[in-house]
Amino acid sequence: MSKITKTVWPIEPHTEAKHAILKKYLEAWLPIMSSRSGAINYIDGFAGPGKYEGGEEGSPLIAIRAITEHRVALRSKFSLIFIEADRERCEFLQQNIAGLTLPENVSAGCYCGRFDQVMAGVLDKFDKKGSVLAPAFVFIDPFGFAGVPFSLIKRIMQNPHCEVLITFLYVEINWFISQERLWKHLTELFGNDEWRTVIDMTNPPQREFTLQGIYKKQLGSAARIQQVLSFKMRNKANTTDYFLFFGTNNLVGLKKMKEAMWKVDETGSFLFSDATHNPDQPVLFQKEPDLRLLKRLILESFKGKIITVHDLETYVITQTPFRETHFRKNVLIPMERADEIRISRPDRKRRKESYPEDCFIEFL
Repeated sequence: MSKITKTVWPIEPHTEAKHAILKKYLEAWLPIMSSRSGAINYIDGFAGPGKYEGGEEGSPLIAIRAITEHRVALRSKFSLIFIEADRERCEFLQQNIAGLTLPENVSAGCYCGRFDQVMAGVLDKFDKKGSVLAPAFVFIDPFGFAGVPFSLIKRIMQNPHCEVLITFLYVEINWFISQERLWKHLTELFGNDEWRTVIDMTNPPQREFTLQGIYKKQLGSAARIQQVLSFKMRNKANTTDYFLFFGTNNLVGLKKMKEAMWKVDETGSFLFSDATHNPDQPVLFQKEPDLRLLKRLILESFKGKIITVHDLETYVITQTPFRETHFRKNVLIPMERADEIRISRPDRKRRKESYPEDCFIEFL
């Protein structure tokens, strides 16, 4: 991701893919949370100007429209917080929002300041009152790796029903990791000094695997996020630019984010590349996921065991890249026909080739 110095700039394909994931997820997440809570927060940590050079809408306007134009009337009170450190971009965003007519249950505010400072201030207010942040989706999409301390991610996720979508700028971290003047920022970003093990690594794939792995592990262990999902973005040279990390403690949230990511990458590899993206090329063949891999993963975990369909679904969602929609029709039906599994449902009837959650599966 090259350094942006202008107030507005041309949108890149990988940014459009990122916004497609964000839009799809918000459309699914908002009505679910609205049915459970009277107050919902959307926080955009590096909001930008709201629009791109060609008129394409940025994440703040995508979030607003996801609420105001949703096919289902959303009754909760929505508070949208847009944080942008660049004064000109912040003012440009304010102008864009001022031109919108928002319903009474939606408020949107722009804060011209650094994400870490503004967000810490928001959390401090709740701490002083002894309360917690209402359910929130926090989008953290920086241009660099400074100003996104891991301690702040931990504070956000200490509030129940909060989720994060974080841009982890691998390319910049990799470029500058040997510059001692930036080591303080790297330690703040990762929340520890484990990143130093990469400094002397000369194998590029190993460096990438290790760095993103350290951050992902930190999200799980240090921030105590139960479910962490990542999506890789490559640039025009087809090299890794950044990773999107999604963190949630809600299984439904994980399902919906997987659905959003599968819409962008139909193979389930969770990868988008500017180098191979061609919006003008017609799709002649539908991309298909490797369902043989899903079967192999299931057998490696459950061969010779008896589990419920519910347990299998949880495994597929949390331990594999596949969705809950993949395993019944594409794995269980062929396996049952081939007598590779035995299905039972004590005390209740089962329609042929259906797999309710309380069914038992014996892997033969």
